[in-house]
Amino acid sequence: MSFLEQAIVKMFTEQNDFRKKYYDNNLDNQKGVMQPTSLEALKSIDRMSIMEKVLCELKILQSTDDELEQRMELRHQTVSSCRRQCVIKEWVIPTGKKRPTRSGRNANVWELTEEGKAQVAIILERKVK
Repeated sequence: MSFLEQAIVKMFTEQNDFRKKYYDNNLDNQKGVMQPTSLEALKSIDRMSIMEKVLCELKILQSTDDELEQRMELRHQTVSSCRRQCVIKEWVIPTGKKRPTRSGRNANVWELTEEGKAQVAIILERKVK
C-alpha cells in the first residue's frame, strides 16, 4: 500500500472512531447526525413549555408558522420544530388553507385537532392549580 493510500485509510479510520464516539453511542440522537453541542442546546430548552405555548396560540387563532413566530417572538427553527412535534403527536393538522409569510411565500395554516384541544384543556387545568 502506498503512503497516500495508508494516509487515506488512517484518516477514514480516525473519522469513523470519532463518529462512533460522538454519534453512534448517543442514545438521545436517533439519526446519528446531531452535533454534540446541538444536542446539549436541545436538552437545555424547555421544549414542552414552548409546545404548550404553540398549542395555546393555535387554540386562540389558526396560524402559519410565520404568524406564530411573530406573535411568540421566537425563531423559525424553534416554532416549526415544536409545531412539527405537535403534528407527530396528532395535536395539530393543516387546515387546507394557505397564507403568505413575511417573505411572500404561501404557508400552511395550522389548527388544533380534538386531541390538541384536549391537550390544551389539560395544560390550562394544570396552570390553574
